[in-house]
Amino acid sequence: MIRPILVFAGLISLVTFAHAQSTITLDSFDTDDTPPKSVTSNQTLQKSDDNSNAMSSCLSNSENCTSNEFKSSASFSIDDVVNLGIIDRHEVKPKTVRTATSDDPVKPQTLPSIDMEILFDYDSDAVRSDQYQKLVELSNVLKESKFNNYKFAFLGHSDSKGSSEYNRNLSFKRAAAVTRFLAQATGLQPDRMLSSGMGSSKLKTPNDPFGAANRRVQLVLIPVK
Repeated sequence: MIRPILVFAGLISLVTFAHAQSTITLDSFDTDDTPPKSVTSNQTLQKSDDNSNAMSSCLSNSENCTSNEFKSSASFSIDDVVNLGIIDRHEVKPKTVRTATSDDPVKPQTLPSIDMEILFDYDSDAVRSDQYQKLVELSNVLKESKFNNYKFAFLGHSDSKGSSEYNRNLSFKRAAAVTRFLAQATGLQPDRMLSSGMGSSKLKTPNDPFGAANRRVQLVLIPVK
């Protein structure tokens, strides 16, 4: 139990200067689990770039996202996130799309989102060190100027094993852990990072309710005034 606490404490102290960097890499974090630069292969760097590009592309155009991992399996509108208590309506910039005829009512727009397969140990909400790379990649995406007018809502999801209350609480704690990590890694204003727990209410693989793919953190972009 001591080592994870020390790693996370070291992370907090070191990322205070990270916002000054245009791009954050694992070299920004001094942990025992981080490989030295000499063993970081070009293949690994290419995979990192590919992941970042896929995240950015899917957030920019969720409907055309082709990534099996990042493509969202649950959609949310502004009304949904307001009703969940994630954000107050007065903070949100309405974005609506009209249907083909002018007489048709205005339809709520689906908010941009991606799924993140962030692994946690059983019954734990501590971010594992082997998940840092993916979160560092996401932190660089969130700092892109095209996302300046959004808040970032991280929604924790679980599988169906266990009670609804247990799953909702654990999924919230895991989403909050990811939110804290990214707030520190990006250097963005903490109030731009929001979190909530969905439990097992929106399974990614309903035909496999206990499957690992259901245990994920979903990022939803909320346009703000």
